[in-house]
Amino acid sequence: MTMSSRPPARLPVQAGAPWRLPPPWWPAWRRHDLPGDVSAGVVVAVMLVPQSLAYAMLAGLPPHVGLMASLLPLLAYAVFGSSAVLSVGPAAITSLMVAQSLSALADVGSSAYMALSAMLAAGVGLLLMLMGVLRMGFLSQLMSRPVVQGFTVASALLIMAGQLAPILGWSRFGYNLPQMFQSVAQHVQWASDRPWMDVRFGDFAVGTSALLMLGLGPRLLTVLWRGAGCSAPALQIAVRLWPLAVLLTSTAMAGLIHQHTAWSVTQVGEVHMTLDSMGRTFAGLGELPHLPVISLLVPVVLVSLVTFVSSMSVAQTYAIKSGARVDADRELLGLGLANLGSTLLGGMAVAGGLSRTVVNEAAGAKSPLAGVITTGVLAVMLCVLMPWLAWLPRAALSAVVIMAVVGLVEFGGLRRAWRYDRAEAWAFVTTALGVLLIGFDVGILMGIAWSLGTLIWRHSQPHMAEVGRLPGTHHFRNVARHEVERLPGVLMVRVDESLDFTNIQQVEQRLCELVHGSDPIRSVLLLLSAVNHIDHSAMTALVELDDALQAQGMSLMLAEMKGPVMDRMQRGDLDQRFKGRIYLSAQHAWEDLVVR
Repeated sequence: MTMSSRPPARLPVQAGAPWRLPPPWWPAWRRHDLPGDVSAGVVVAVMLVPQSLAYAMLAGLPPHVGLMASLLPLLAYAVFGSSAVLSVGPAAITSLMVAQSLSALADVGSSAYMALSAMLAAGVGLLLMLMGVLRMGFLSQLMSRPVVQGFTVASALLIMAGQLAPILGWSRFGYNLPQMFQSVAQHVQWASDRPWMDVRFGDFAVGTSALLMLGLGPRLLTVLWRGAGCSAPALQIAVRLWPLAVLLTSTAMAGLIHQHTAWSVTQVGEVHMTLDSMGRTFAGLGELPHLPVISLLVPVVLVSLVTFVSSMSVAQTYAIKSGARVDADRELLGLGLANLGSTLLGGMAVAGGLSRTVVNEAAGAKSPLAGVITTGVLAVMLCVLMPWLAWLPRAALSAVVIMAVVGLVEFGGLRRAWRYDRAEAWAFVTTALGVLLIGFDVGILMGIAWSLGTLIWRHSQPHMAEVGRLPGTHHFRNVARHEVERLPGVLMVRVDESLDFTNIQQVEQRLCELVHGSDPIRSVLLLLSAVNHIDHSAMTALVELDDALQAQGMSLMLAEMKGPVMDRMQRGDLDQRFKGRIYLSAQHAWEDLVVR
């Protein structure tokens, strides 16, 4: 394997429409990048086999669907994707979202369920591509960091809990905590006299052994690798490929259990990847009583949003490391085309995966050409390995999923948010509780609603400070924090928020309190240095306030107004109304008021 420590090739900024071709990575690609792309393509292809099988089963789909969803998406992403190293395919959290969305619409694993999965992937692909064409990449900012963190932690906990079912030899627990508690209670009730009899010891032995190997193996590899003086990237690749060795060992262990004990081990079974099997997937649409377009609408929107946000997060992380640029609009097109590629093979929704991207980068990927090579290598491997995949134990695949997501359960973000801003911490908690107790759709919507509600509430309560001049300077500061000079009969107030219909009443009320709570006032000076925008409602209210103050013998003055705000005032001829009462700076106003 050829390795290189050189960072991925810098992708140039591409001007113009995001759908322009060739992709931005192509002009920057050089022949000497080929060895890194080839090595990364081979390594990621090997890693994808167990991971794709495991994530398809997590989504409630036959294993071959995960394999198919790992082929065309990589090719499609290479056309429009802007990240040099992002690897697209089945992802743990996306798989859980697919299962939660479709389990209420069709029986898990049925042809109708598979058809709905393909429809969901198609909807996600079309929506992402439409968003890319409309240049809606800014929507990646719709989910705040605490919402993303809360969703990720809760989803990882549900995935880990749900994957304990195959290890116990049970079919499934459910997709939220109430369903899981109910399922466990049913199993205990069925075997109330001897609950342990409901556990399949073959699956339990294979699953727990796989968990131990997956947990201890990387630590042992690290010790051995460092002792041998091998490079850190090589160690990273070995750790990521360790699950494949665990699956092979678990398969051998399952064979020994079948031969030498009375226990049984549930295996994947025959894996199909033919045109006939794909045709049966779409034929499942005929089993649906009606086309569930409305039922899939919310899942399509939310899966698209999570796919985009999570993929952008991974892509930007590696772009910062290499000094490259990620184009959000091209990412939308690339991810959309990737999901449509998965649909063509009767697949499932896909996203950029963190673990695959880590391996891709560590193995030397310089461009999306590595993904193209991964597709070719994976296709060849499947032709050779397909018959052997049937022997893989389901419990071992569940162990792979558990260990793949255990690192996502990280509460450091919650602790930091709690210390810094309790409202942000509650966005984390609200999202996590919604996902755990109800489902991903409710959890995401609750988190977004909490964040937007908090944003609106804070905006409606603008910070305002009476200010004065620091002695001997031209600086003006809050009278509650500093020893300042004041002008008799002059009230100077700084507004630290843009003004609009949500907060102008609060501003008026606070001004009235300051005016009537001070010594006799002849002039009110508003410092607008922090005001970026004044909407029509707020400007109308300021005009009415000016009238009210003039009726009481006072004058309203404005200072430090920004250019865009002044432009709007000029368009409304309000600059003439306030002529002689608008100052470039607080110091200019101070000097003028001293003379008056």
